[in-house]
Amino acid sequence: MNKSILVIDDNVTVCLMLKSWLVKRDFSVEVATSVDQAKQLVKEHPFDLILSDIRMPGSDGFALLSWVKKYDSDILVIMMTGYADIETAVASMKSGAVDYIAKPIDPDLFFKKIDEAFITQENMKKNMPLSNEFVKPPGDDYKRLFNILDRVSEENVHGLIIGDRGTGKASAVKYIYEKGIHHSKPLEVYEVDSLDEPVTLSLNKRDDVVGMMDTFRQAKGGLLHIKGVDRLDLNGQNELIDILTKQTKGPGYTQVIMTTEKGKPELQRTLLPKLYSLVKDDAIILPVLKGERHNIAFFILHFLKFANQTLDKKVKAIDPSVQEAFMKYDWPGNIQELKNCIFKAVLLSDGSRVKGNLLSSLLGKTGQPDSPSSVSMNTVQSLRKESYEKEKIQQALELTKGNKTMAASILNIDRKTLYNKIKLYNVTSP
Repeated sequence: MNKSILVIDDNVTVCLMLKSWLVKRDFSVEVATSVDQAKQLVKEHPFDLILSDIRMPGSDGFALLSWVKKYDSDILVIMMTGYADIETAVASMKSGAVDYIAKPIDPDLFFKKIDEAFITQENMKKNMPLSNEFVKPPGDDYKRLFNILDRVSEENVHGLIIGDRGTGKASAVKYIYEKGIHHSKPLEVYEVDSLDEPVTLSLNKRDDVVGMMDTFRQAKGGLLHIKGVDRLDLNGQNELIDILTKQTKGPGYTQVIMTTEKGKPELQRTLLPKLYSLVKDDAIILPVLKGERHNIAFFILHFLKFANQTLDKKVKAIDPSVQEAFMKYDWPGNIQELKNCIFKAVLLSDGSRVKGNLLSSLLGKTGQPDSPSSVSMNTVQSLRKESYEKEKIQQALELTKGNKTMAASILNIDRKTLYNKIKLYNVTSP
């Protein structure tokens, strides 16, 4: 998908010149000649990058930068300025701009800085502290688990990971990839489409074969993650058997890690006998959180630190009443549900503690935390029902004080989808 850029300068000639350059490079471009006009465009479009002049009549580029960082923190901002204002431009980077460029603008330098900004953004997402990290709590269960993951990684063998919703299957695959010998090669993910009918009835379905084999070729020499292996049709399963049995170790060898929420009894019913026999003995079972007080306490502290980093907050502790409520909950959504609950707690906390008076906001009517896939108020199923979407979007925006990036994360959708739904339902931001 083409990147979307907003150019802001009170000089219309500069706007049109930069737009013509950018359009030739296949960027989607809008222009604005004032901060107020720019703000309105930002509310309507999920821009990837803003190029803003610092000196403008009325509200300047600094004011816009501050507003953008609160409104949608994923938008990159590059400031444009005259040579006499370089010191001011450097100061803008301390306020959140990713870079600056001096006028008159050199086209080669202009595009170099844009490319570097997008590369920096991708690297930050990949290397964000604690993000998607598969952490190891103390205790024998996780010690044994990580020993197995290390062996699969070091020996570069295929594997099956079984885990309930939210137990960290994707993070475990990422751990194997990053610990392995092929991390200079690609990690590719093929997610099998959900089927309404049993796999055994899908004899003529060819999509799995085409999609899986295309992804397998893209992952050559690296790691292929097949999500939802239990949903593969029979043709896909036969192709997967060939992938698992006919590869020879060498430069082009591709490790395959399959994941599923189904247990062995159900896998035995849905997978071909040969495929099941290949994966059943060495299947990796991820632990659940229910009743594991030490693990729950560990993840609470871990995600509290992560939430503080992400949200720029300083919540240091959780009151005992809240902590005990978390300990007694079954956590059907496991690690992901706990993570989302902690994020919501940090978002709602004004001071340095998650206090007991937040329990009514953190817990449902049954005295238990909300859905595993959202830190908003109801279940993930209700989030996906069209009749509830507008209400949930409004709640998420209110919870995040209008920050689109965080609201999209809460709702478990991408930013561009959120913008489209805001338009569709005419949702007003705080």
